[in-house]
Amino acid sequence: MALFNVWTFVITIINLLVLYFILKRLLFKPVTKFLEDRENKIKSSLEEADKERQEAYSLKAKYEELLKNADNEGKAIIEKAQKAAEDKANKIIENANKEAENIIEKAKEEAMLEKIKAMHDLRTEISQLVIDAASRVLKKKLPVADEDLINEVIEEAGASWHN
Repeated sequence: MALFNVWTFVITIINLLVLYFILKRLLFKPVTKFLEDRENKIKSSLEEADKERQEAYSLKAKYEELLKNADNEGKAIIEKAQKAAEDKANKIIENANKEAENIIEKAKEEAMLEKIKAMHDLRTEISQLVIDAASRVLKKKLPVADEDLINEVIEEAGASWHN
């Protein structure tokens, strides 16, 4: 009676490879697509903020042109309106810049949190699947110490996959 059976080892390796390719097709691709969709949403938010900034500059230019063509009689009124328009345009630009920065920061934070959560969920699920597969092969439940070893191997594999 041999402690190490070569055929069992080979079948286990084949099972793990099959599991890996199934997970790659069914899990890694949807997660990657989700992250790409999120990145596209962030890009569109940035483009929208840039568009609003351009509209603010356009408004400012329009007000300045109207003021240049105004009559001498309304110079005092026009100067007041110009100052108010410039202040308003600067506030709009400042608010648009702040809002764009806030959107960017929130989107980056959300993307990072979602990525971390997805990676954590993926590691947890893969470790459980590997433990279940190994348990089925060995016809018994693995002790906790072996689960820690498997988790360590999965983390190392995940680190090399992530790089």
